[in-house]
Amino acid sequence: MALLEQFYRRERRKILAWIRYRVADPEEAEDLLQESFVSALGEMNAAGEIENIIAYTYSVLRNKIKDWYRKRKSEQYRHSVLGEEFSLDLFLPDTGPNPEKQFYRFLLLEELALAIEELPLEQKFAFVQNTFEGKTFLELSQETGIPEGTLSARKTYAKEFLNRRLKDLKFLFLENF
Repeated sequence: MALLEQFYRRERRKILAWIRYRVADPEEAEDLLQESFVSALGEMNAAGEIENIIAYTYSVLRNKIKDWYRKRKSEQYRHSVLGEEFSLDLFLPDTGPNPEKQFYRFLLLEELALAIEELPLEQKFAFVQNTFEGKTFLELSQETGIPEGTLSARKTYAKEFLNRRLKDLKFLFLENF
């Protein structure tokens, strides 16, 4: 533990600068730094010793930063619009409002937001612009020069993909209810 504390004191500024290069928000960067050292401390307590503490710390940091970006991206699509677009309540059993149902709804929205990120760029553009930005296909067509029918078809393909992802999750939810 003393080794980790010495390493933290000696390398803190350098590691924080490395994080700040990747994460602009200073508070988030500081949180990520502290979380990684707490994780390293936990590993040292569980395993007794870490062979290469520098490599381990940077590995933890890379994973924490990836998770931070993933969470941030998924939050931009966590609007009630998704619930309306996909009728999410149809995927959840009607047990009334309870914490369990809210948890599964949150999980469903999270997975749906991640699935949006997986869409091909053309489909993602049509879906996001129409669903979240509220632009009509005519407006999008005038902006991009892409025919309205093509944009509509791209959104349809995107919805089909996302619906398939929801159906996979529905089986998981049915097992838990």
